[in-house]
Formats: sequence, C-alpha cells, structure tokens
Amino acid sequence: MGILKKLIVTTLTIVVGYGAIVLLLSFPIPQRLMIYLHWVRFPFSPNFQVPETFGFAHNKIRNLQITTTDNVTLGAWHILPTSYYHQHNLRNDENIEYPTVYDNALSDPTFDTVVYFHGNALNRVAPWRTDLYKRLEDKFDRLNIIAIDYRGFGDSEGTPSEEGLRLDALATIDWLLERNVSHSRITIIGHSLGTGVATTLAYDMTKRGQSPNALILKAAYSSLPNLIFEYRMFNYFTILGPVRFIPTVQNWLLSHLSHVYDSVSRIEYLECPILVAYGAYDIEIPGHNSQLLFHRAVFGEKGKLDFAKDWMDKEEKDDLSVLHRRIVPNEATVYQKGQIHLVKLHHADHNNVGYFDYMFQAMADITGWHRSLSFP
Repeated sequence: MGILKKLIVTTLTIVVGYGAIVLLLSFPIPQRLMIYLHWVRFPFSPNFQVPETFGFAHNKIRNLQITTTDNVTLGAWHILPTSYYHQHNLRNDENIEYPTVYDNALSDPTFDTVVYFHGNALNRVAPWRTDLYKRLEDKFDRLNIIAIDYRGFGDSEGTPSEEGLRLDALATIDWLLERNVSHSRITIIGHSLGTGVATTLAYDMTKRGQSPNALILKAAYSSLPNLIFEYRMFNYFTILGPVRFIPTVQNWLLSHLSHVYDSVSRIEYLECPILVAYGAYDIEIPGHNSQLLFHRAVFGEKGKLDFAKDWMDKEEKDDLSVLHRRIVPNEATVYQKGQIHLVKLHHADHNNVGYFDYMFQAMADITGWHRSLSFP
C-alpha cells in the first residue's frame, strides 16, 4: 500500500471513529457515563462505617443514610465540630449516646453547618476530599460538615441524573431541617460537577423562602452546554472541541444533551452571599466560566457576555468600574460587589483550588463562620 493510500485510510479511520464517538455521546447512557464517571471507584471497597480508616478521630464522624423523596437511599458522613468533639471528650467515650450527641451538635445555634457536594468520579472518601474535610474542621472549629455521595456514587443507591442529584441535595437539606438546623446556618459548597448541584440547591431553597447562609463554588462551570466543547480530558485533550467548527453538528449534539445544570440562569436569583473561586491554572474548566457566573450574579441577564471572552482582562472597564478589586500579593485577585465575591487563586489548578490558605480566608469573609487562630 502506497504512502498516500495509507494516509487516506488512516484519515478516514480517524474521522469515522471520531464521528462514532460523537454519535455515541448523543445517547443518554454514554452521556451519563462520561459526565458523572460514577463507575470510576476509588478507594476500592471503602469501609464508610469506620472513618478512622481514613485518619479521622474515633467518634468524630457518624456514617448515616438519607432517603430521598423518590425513595433512594444515600450514604453520607456527618463530621462533628472540633470544639464540640473536644468539649464532650468523645474520643474516649465508648458508650456514646447515638444519635443524640450528633443531632445536638446540629441543632445548637452556636454551630454552623456546611453541606459539601463533590465533583464527578470516586466518592466522599477520595483522598483529596477527606483532606479537605480535615482542613475545614481545623480552620473552623465550630462547623458541622455533611458530605454526601450522590445516587450511584459510593454506597448510595440508584443511577445519577440531573433531576436525581437535585432530589439528593433537597433530601439532605430536609434531613437537616428535621433536626432543627436553621437554613440561615447552612452553607453550601460545591466543587466542579458539584457546583451545578450546589447552585440548583441554593436556587430551590431561595424559591422555598429558605435561603442558605452562603453559596461557595470552587472550579465552577456556567452550564454543561457551555462546557462540553471545551472540557479537557487528562488536562490536554478536548474530546468535543473539534465539533465547535461544525455548527450543525454542535447544535444537534446540544439538542440531545440530557444534563444541563444551567447555573448561569439561576445564580442571579439567589438571595445569599456568593463566593466563586477558581485556579489560574485550571485546564479542565477554564476560569471564564467562574467569571461569567460572578458577572451574572452581580449584573443579571442585562450584563450578559460572550462566555468565551476573559472580561476581567479587557481594556474597556465599563461595568467593572462598580466592582471593588484588590490584589492579595502572590495569592489571589479578588473582585467584589456587595456580598458577591470572585477569587482567582494565582497558583491553583482544578483539583487543589480548595486547599490554598487564602481560600479559607475568603470562606470566612463570606460566611461569617467562627474563625480559628489562623484568622484573628
């Protein structure tokens, strides 16, 4: 076979193969497998009922189950506030009054509660997630932490979907409200995939007249239709990037997208403080998604922008003049309008955006949480 013929055959094989992938992703099941990655499981066979396995103190966490309105059982952890845990000397208590001791920590009005919604793949005990819980409990010693696994993840039942995760989030809030946790003491944190879940939950709570204390979004996307053609697999490869050059195929694929998570259309209706944070080196979800969410939260739909433009770097500063901007040397650039904050962490990427010290300062500023000695 001549070189030209080999080149033609190779090119056709690549084109046909890529077309098959695009076609496959128009169907619900392949979409679900790619978006949620819930089939990727690590750690293998985790023992959720023994948190000590993951480095937590004895009795610091209760493993629990939450039932949704469509009768799906979710696995979750409740991590006690550090000050409460030490006050009651729970490490050495072998006859702990369960669940009263844990419910009392939730209902106590001097403690706040955060509900954490993780990204796709793995589960609530993935190493970087347990590390984050530990950092939060170290920085804020009067904070209950609720970490759930969505349906289809971890030890939770069911199969993930956008509506399903919406029900999971609402079930978690209702579980807290039943334990006398005021909505005004609940802060919602979402990372990556979880930012869509978190924003939708804050929107639903607002509609119910139960706005949360604050919404914190880390490495957020504005919506899946905005993201899918630029999301990078393995940091470099955009699977659907080439489709952007064929508008007909792009529109056809969008019309078959079963999961939307349209945070940008909801965030302007929230009535709570909002913190949007992203890393300057986030390759997976470009920072202009976070910028668009912040811009929409501040200016509403009238401030609609081309989400592909980095508006913070534009020379014409039109509506940016109403924002307060400050630089934290070698750490972050912060934009603020009232109680809506945007933080660009200068050295963070997608997965570590929640671990930089300034991130915890920004959380303290937006939530009013009791602070440790790290934040005098």
